[in-house]
Amino acid sequence: MVLLFLIIGYLMGSFPTAYLVVKKFTGRDIRKVETGNVGAMNTARTTGKFYLFFLVFIIDAFKGYLGVLLPQLFAYFNYDLKLAVTFGAFGVVLGHCYSLYFYIKDRKFAGGKAIASLFGILIGVDFYNLFLPWGLAMLIPVILTGNFFLGQFVGTLALPLIGLFLLPDYFLLTFLSSIPVFIKQRPRVIPMLKGKEPKWYFSKKK
Repeated sequence: MVLLFLIIGYLMGSFPTAYLVVKKFTGRDIRKVETGNVGAMNTARTTGKFYLFFLVFIIDAFKGYLGVLLPQLFAYFNYDLKLAVTFGAFGVVLGHCYSLYFYIKDRKFAGGKAIASLFGILIGVDFYNLFLPWGLAMLIPVILTGNFFLGQFVGTLALPLIGLFLLPDYFLLTFLSSIPVFIKQRPRVIPMLKGKEPKWYFSKKK
């Protein structure tokens, strides 16, 4: 039964919030604008509307939260709860990074980096032992450099270590969830090191 939560999580994660919001308000395909990332930050850059960033972020975070909440709500079926939560979380991240919606639409997987979804996932699993350390791992590089992508990348690398040392029961969740995120981030690491990655992802559009 735990595999069911992987499927449900993947379907929820595949909901392309940023794509639909940007399409609705600008008529543009977010995959072809700015960084091409189907996420909250690129929504802000594409539309110039911070409230749309907030809208996309909240919906995507809720997808993650729901992915780990559902296994807990049905725990009376006596399955392995930790494994079910892990599969639910991984499904959401995988769906967000490689959305089934785009594969059905264009026969090509696309998506975002699942940072907002991870917010919801880690809050839903353990606020103090997962979310807060992970948030600090991202926030400190951003404060020091002003580079949001660097913060996200450091957070991705730190997440499995945080799980290993602070919440070993959910190490598998942190490890699996970081893999699709890392794969999506990897092509932008070299441009970042060369100074070509934009530091601030929100820019005002006229």
